[in-house]
Amino acid sequence: MEIVPIEFFGVHVDVPFPAPIGIQGAKLEKFGAKICDAKEGLSIRPDQIRLKKWDELFGYELHANFFGDNGQLTLASDRAKLFVRNARTQGDWNVIMQTFTKFYTLMEFDEKTHTVLSCHVHAKFPSVEERDEWIGQFSHNALCSKSAALGYVKIFDWDKDIRVLIEQSNVVPDGVFVAWDTQFDNDEDDWESFLGSLFQMMENAANMFELAFEPLRERV
Repeated sequence: MEIVPIEFFGVHVDVPFPAPIGIQGAKLEKFGAKICDAKEGLSIRPDQIRLKKWDELFGYELHANFFGDNGQLTLASDRAKLFVRNARTQGDWNVIMQTFTKFYTLMEFDEKTHTVLSCHVHAKFPSVEERDEWIGQFSHNALCSKSAALGYVKIFDWDKDIRVLIEQSNVVPDGVFVAWDTQFDNDEDDWESFLGSLFQMMENAANMFELAFEPLRERV
């Protein structure tokens, strides 16, 4: 088992709606005020929110950028999306989980809906040679110029399949890029506990490929 430190990570959620929500039903002004609320919302400033509208029925898209453009919330007639990228420390992870918990509490999604979840990390090996030696185990054809791993795994306490991709990082020269894609139903009673378990899900799925991660750093 290789145990490596994480340099950067990000989380992305995409929630499709069962039916489109019209511009009147979306109550965009009220929604914008909610996400600006410092206590119950996402503490987004009004000047960080933009609305693009091209039709009076379903033609709208609200964007909110935050965390220095490393976070983005999008609300459209057919879906809601939230992502945070370029995080690095345990403190960043805590803030991300607080943000996502407030997002799910605020949105009050129908229990029949589901979330498409994507996570990724760039993790650093001690050297390029050690990285190449480790990732080379996944190459079964001499004609392949670069090795990579791709597989769907099932782990304990997670209902859906988890798609795991491991390849060379294009950000960290001696690192690997690991991406997870999966889904979960929006029927949780305790979003804080559930979302707080995401990192464990990521690591347990990566363990299937003999890869583990050091604890996130407290500071950079």
